[in-house]
Amino acid sequence: MQHFACILGVALMMASGAAAQEVQTTFSDGEEGVQVTPPEPADQPSEEKSSVYSKRVGGLVWLEATAGPSRWNVTQFRGLDFIPPEIASQIPSVVVTGPEFGAALKFRAGSTTVGGHFKRANYDPFDLITVGLDFGFLIRAVPYVHPTIKLGLNYYTTKGGLAVPGFENILTDVRTDGGGASMGLGLRIPIVKWVSLAADFDYSLIGLAVRGTETVSGTEQSITGGTAGTAISGTFALTVHLGS
Repeated sequence: MQHFACILGVALMMASGAAAQEVQTTFSDGEEGVQVTPPEPADQPSEEKSSVYSKRVGGLVWLEATAGPSRWNVTQFRGLDFIPPEIASQIPSVVVTGPEFGAALKFRAGSTTVGGHFKRANYDPFDLITVGLDFGFLIRAVPYVHPTIKLGLNYYTTKGGLAVPGFENILTDVRTDGGGASMGLGLRIPIVKWVSLAADFDYSLIGLAVRGTETVSGTEQSITGGTAGTAISGTFALTVHLGS
């Protein structure tokens, strides 16, 4: 009777396993009786979806558009050698303000960025064009809002007029260009994985050489002068991040 009951129990268990098509069983008729090995749990698809929001900025290639106000003290350290000292002392300080627009291409490696930038500041009566290299550092350990440090090495030139007004009738064939450096502090905020916003405060040293032909004396002669000053600007940037 006991032998019949054991066979009946095994048959019922086998029938249940065949119907479900899921349970794998191992049987032993030794002293330990019937042993059943439960099935391994099937892999379930993860319910978590990757979010488009990110705590930290990413991307290997950055495309950036910038805009903001700027102020340039053109003659803060002036020294135009074609102007007699008694006249130079009477020239008022030249300080110009206006909007500045630009674009940049940067490459990121870890918390460091390097790239190039182009800016054009619209002053009156001239524009200041800046082309340079940009080196940056992000403190990505701070999530959501990253403090940033920037250093720029720049080439400058002006278009549309003289940096020091009042000499349009004295000089002809004027060429104004020079170099300088800038440094800045700011914050960068990741919006989604491929977009971030930034706000920076930049301080620049700008030196320009002014070259032209003087005709007032009655004989044409080449003149070279120079002026140097400082500029401050507030920059707002929209950045698109490409790559992993």
